[in-house]
Amino acid sequence: MTHTIAEKLSQFLRKRRASPAIEWGTKSDADRLGVGHRTRYWAHAWVRERMSRLPLHQMSVVDVGSGTSNPLLDWYRPKVKHAYLLDLSPPSRGDNWELINCDLERPLPFRDEFVDLITTVSSIEHLSAAGQLLFMSEAERILKPNGRLIMTLSYICSLTPDTLALITRDPVFEATGCSLKAKVNLKQMFDRAPLLADGIRADCFPGFAGFSEEWLLHQPDIIFDYVGSYGNVRCLPEVDALRLPWAEIALHLTKAH
Repeated sequence: MTHTIAEKLSQFLRKRRASPAIEWGTKSDADRLGVGHRTRYWAHAWVRERMSRLPLHQMSVVDVGSGTSNPLLDWYRPKVKHAYLLDLSPPSRGDNWELINCDLERPLPFRDEFVDLITTVSSIEHLSAAGQLLFMSEAERILKPNGRLIMTLSYICSLTPDTLALITRDPVFEATGCSLKAKVNLKQMFDRAPLLADGIRADCFPGFAGFSEEWLLHQPDIIFDYVGSYGNVRCLPEVDALRLPWAEIALHLTKAH
């Protein structure tokens, strides 16, 4: 580890303590939460912990990209006042929830200051660069004052025009709804949602001056998974050969008045 990377690690740890509203998924935090060292395990547990501190029975929730069932959704859906689930699945509804077929590259189908809480787990990174920025501005628009955005998103390393073109040619990504079109840039996303990002210190995160992929990849405590085949899902061999690492970023933002 170079001196520069060591300095950045020290800076990251100080920022993490000072700004718990944004953090990387780490093995030590997964241990604290009692889950395995996988990005999705940590992401669901992190969001659940923060949601569990809220008066969910009084809150309406917009959930982006969850489908109709996952461990987090199955836990919170009976507890909330109403859940609006945004997904590409056919519309459906239950006692206190409805699934809305929604293209996330377009404005969200809600009026201003409509909802108390927005949550999404590792979905927004699959949008285009414009779609990622639009999501943040739309989240700010539809949240009530003091409303919360509790979410995670994946940062995939080594995404170049060539690697993105290769992934785009692999039909499995489109078929599973996991296409990759652009790198995550948190600074640009925060710039689109000033009422959500007010006061957030994020120097060691993508788009900010203190961030580099070299720094990220040298952090032994951060959880990494790799883009490629898993279970019965088989990617092109060229995609598997890339072994693109990804790490999770978690955000807990409150809309200012």
